[in-house]
Amino acid sequence: MSKTLTKTRKELQQKVDVAQVHAAEQTFDINFDDRRMVKTLMDHLNKGYSWKTSNAAVIVTLYDQLKKQSKELLLSDTEDTVISLRGHELNALYQALLNVEGTGVEAARKFITMLTHVGETVSIAMKRLAEINQDIQNMHKELAELDVQINSATEVEAELDTVANETSK
Repeated sequence: MSKTLTKTRKELQQKVDVAQVHAAEQTFDINFDDRRMVKTLMDHLNKGYSWKTSNAAVIVTLYDQLKKQSKELLLSDTEDTVISLRGHELNALYQALLNVEGTGVEAARKFITMLTHVGETVSIAMKRLAEINQDIQNMHKELAELDVQINSATEVEAELDTVANETSK
């Protein structure tokens, strides 16, 4: 019994590992109406976002990714303005959009315009990211349940072996 459960656990662990790698490498496309909106977002991150020690590195990574892809868009012939972000960058963007500070009516107007243009795309991508994370979390719960079953089966098998050994004497 425990051998079957152990085999099932091993297979599930491999599935979890693949899913986690896929989740870490997956990118989410954020659509902007035009390239100026990317610049507006970068300006707000650079000038209107209050970072903390806990998120400084990911904000820098996000900003650098936006800057890199913005330059690539300027050099390309494409009409679309799409920025691809990995999950941790997407989450940083989402958090940054929720925590921007600024001054002045025109700065607020610019931010609201940009948020209106990218907010829906970011929300859709965040929902997909949450679904992926939920699937991985469910697999981890299943692994924990298998661990409990394996431990119980191992204890029962050990008791049965002890009884069998005592009976055969």
